[in-house]
Amino acid sequence: MKLKLVLVIVLISTVAFGDFFQRSDEYLRRQNELKSTLEFSLTFQQAKEIIVKHYPELKSDEEVREFIIERDIQRAIVDGVEMYYCDMEHNLFTRDPELVEREPEWSAGNVLLVRYLLEEYGPKQTPFASFKPAHSPYFNPKNYLVEYEVHTERSLLPDKGSLRIWFPLPLQTATQENISLLEVTPKEAVVGLPRTTGDIAYVLFEFDLSSLVEDLDISVKFTFTHYQQQFDIDPDQVGEYDKESSLYKDYTKSEGSIYFDERFEQLARSVVGDESNPYLQAKKIYYYVVDNIKYTFMAHASIEAAGIPESLYSFEHGYGDCGTQSMIFSALCRSVGIPARAPGGFQAFSGQLGSHFWAEFYLPNYGWVPVDTSAGQIATYTYGITEEERQDFIDYFFANQDPLRLVVQNSVDFLPAERPADTQLLEITLQTPFVESEFGNEEFDVTIAILDSLTMKTVLLK
Repeated sequence: MKLKLVLVIVLISTVAFGDFFQRSDEYLRRQNELKSTLEFSLTFQQAKEIIVKHYPELKSDEEVREFIIERDIQRAIVDGVEMYYCDMEHNLFTRDPELVEREPEWSAGNVLLVRYLLEEYGPKQTPFASFKPAHSPYFNPKNYLVEYEVHTERSLLPDKGSLRIWFPLPLQTATQENISLLEVTPKEAVVGLPRTTGDIAYVLFEFDLSSLVEDLDISVKFTFTHYQQQFDIDPDQVGEYDKESSLYKDYTKSEGSIYFDERFEQLARSVVGDESNPYLQAKKIYYYVVDNIKYTFMAHASIEAAGIPESLYSFEHGYGDCGTQSMIFSALCRSVGIPARAPGGFQAFSGQLGSHFWAEFYLPNYGWVPVDTSAGQIATYTYGITEEERQDFIDYFFANQDPLRLVVQNSVDFLPAERPADTQLLEITLQTPFVESEFGNEEFDVTIAILDSLTMKTVLLK
C-alpha cells in the first residue's frame, strides 16, 4: 500500500454513519487503528541518524533516547515497535533556534518569505493606503484561478460499488467573494449543487464503479477573490457582547477540537492579568501563543484517532502547527468569554496552495478579526533577518492578514451535509478530498490511490 500522500498530512473523530450506506463498528475500529499509525514511519535507528546528524555530541543510544524524551518527539507503538513521526527532522529546527543558527541554510527560504510579505503587505507599506476604504478592513483584492485534477488508473479501484469524493471549494465570506465555478467534470457525477455558502464549501461527486470502464478522471476549476485585511481598532470603541446571541453562545463554548476546561481559563487569566478589554486580552493571548507554543508539524491523524482534542494536546505538550495553534488560541479566548474560531483552507505564500489554518476572534462594532500565530511565528525560527523585521513580522499577524488565502470552512469540525461513511484521514478539515468507497477501502487503499493522483494548480490572476 502506497503511503506517499498520507504522510504529508499537515493538518484533525467522531465517526458518523453516512446517509448512503453504513459501516459496522468493527470496520470503523480497524480503520481508526490503522489511521493512528500512518504518520509514524521512522524506526529508532532512522530517527537516531537524523538526530545525530544535527546533534553530533549525542553518542550513545541512551543519550539519543533521553533527547527524544526531553524534546517530546512524537512517537507511537506500531506492531509492538516504537516508531517515530515522519516529519520529526523539520521539528528539530522549528523548536530549537540554536540549531537554526548553527545551520542557517535551513531557514534561507524563510528570510525571503518574511521580507516579501513585509514589503508587500506589512503595515509600513499600507499605513494610510489610498486604496483602503476608510471604514472597512478589507482592501487590496487578489484574484485566483485554481484547478484540481484527479487521474486514477481503473485497475487501482474496486470493480463495483459506489465511490464518493468531496472536493474543497472557496467559501463566501466577508474576505472572499466572486466565486465562479468554471468547470466541474464529469457533470453527470455531481451530486446536487456545489456549496459555497454556509460553514463549509465543497462539491460532491458520486460514481457507480461497476459502470466505470476507463480511468477515473475528475476536473474542478474555479476562480475567486480574496481581500487583504487591516483592522484599525480603537479599544474604546469595542462594544458589549450580546451574551444571549447564538454567535456568542456558539463561539464561547468548549466543543470538539476547540476544547477547554478550568485549566485553560486559569492560564488565560494569568496571561491577560487585569486587562478587561477583549481586544487587548486577545492581543496578550496572541503573543503568549507565539512565545510559548512551539511550531511543530503534528501527527494529526493519530491525535484524531485517539479522540484527543487538538487544543488539549497543545495545552499539555506545549507545541503545535497552524491548526493546533489556532485551536488553542481559540480555546484560550473562549475560556475568558471572547468568541473565537479557527477558519482554514489554504495559503498561497509560495504561489501554490498549501494547507493552512488560522484564527479569528469576534469584537462588537468590528466583526471577526484575524490572527495567525503560526505565520507570525515563522520569524522566530528564521536566521538572517533583523530584530526589527522579526518583531514587525510577528506584530503584523495580529489583526491583519495578507490576501494569499483560500477559505474553505469557517472553523474546524464542520463537515459536509452528506457525511462520509468511511473514516477520513483527517476529518476536522476538508483540505484534501474526502473519499468514501463501498468496497476496497478497509485500509484506505482507494483513498490513497485517489489522493496520490490529485494535482492542484494555482494562478494569481492579478
